[in-house]
Amino acid sequence: MVDIPEGYGPDDELDPEAADPLYLQLAAVLISRIDSGVYPLGRALPGVDRLMQEFGLARGTARKTLVLLAELGYVRTVVGKGSFVIERQAPDQPADAVEGHEGDG
Repeated sequence: MVDIPEGYGPDDELDPEAADPLYLQLAAVLISRIDSGVYPLGRALPGVDRLMQEFGLARGTARKTLVLLAELGYVRTVVGKGSFVIERQAPDQPADAVEGHEGDG
């Protein structure tokens, strides 16, 4: 299991010099925004392009963060639509973490 760093607030900036990888720092900021109501239930998180722009990240880093938040049960990702805040699920229930994948089933 991944340990999300503590102590990040909804308006914190990422620190490339910190010991924690950028994707974990971003996850901590986004979780803080979810917990504080900036992103309420049902609302879409910013997409990969927006996260790249806001935080100065590479595409892979932004994408990895959104995948992690889905795995941790904070969001449900709908391919082509975005990642939406959901009521927190146990991380061992990934069945609905990603919807809309072609070729499944």
